[in-house]
Amino acid sequence: MSEFLPEVLAVEILARLSIKDLSRCRCVCKTWRSLINHRGFAERYLDISPVRFVSFYDKGFYLLDVEGKNLVIQNPQKLELPLDESMIDESTCVLHCHGTLCVTLKNHTLIVWNPYSNQFKIVPNPGIYRDSNILGFGYDPVSNDYKLVTFIDQIGSSTAQIFEFRTGSWRESVPIPYPDWHYRERIGTFLDQYLYWIAYRSNVDRFILCF
Repeated sequence: MSEFLPEVLAVEILARLSIKDLSRCRCVCKTWRSLINHRGFAERYLDISPVRFVSFYDKGFYLLDVEGKNLVIQNPQKLELPLDESMIDESTCVLHCHGTLCVTLKNHTLIVWNPYSNQFKIVPNPGIYRDSNILGFGYDPVSNDYKLVTFIDQIGSSTAQIFEFRTGSWRESVPIPYPDWHYRERIGTFLDQYLYWIAYRSNVDRFILCF
């Protein structure tokens, strides 16, 4: 491709394609696949794309075009999950960060999925994650890596477990200094490099747990 088009120009052209056409272009050659899979391309694609939302409802994922102040939904587009959709059930949760989704599926399965490039990764689960665990999904700019956080409840304490995508492994973090804390929502909110949960304890009002 570089023999015919400068890379910058190729990015500008490819970034204006639909997700379906972009998926086809990934199969044209190794050069295009490498270019589309690059994080910088994903950022550019999101920058110039019209405002869109990925919505999860009725056990399916849909790309929605939103226009105007009244948030009129235009042209919902069904997205194909890269795994068997029978893995989706009532307990499925969806987390998001910078256009990338983390999806919980049956049998304690976790996947991270980029619906734009259709790349996905199954997160290994050596007995760490359970369907009732709270989860957080965010991006660490220092290590340039996505990270997944879950908490393991133990007698008298809780411990955070962090999955690092660069190493492909879980590691144990510091214990949480609230032995009797509970959470209202199991899905954390990622903002400004931190994850937040609304939590409460038996002897205090609600508080925000920051990780």
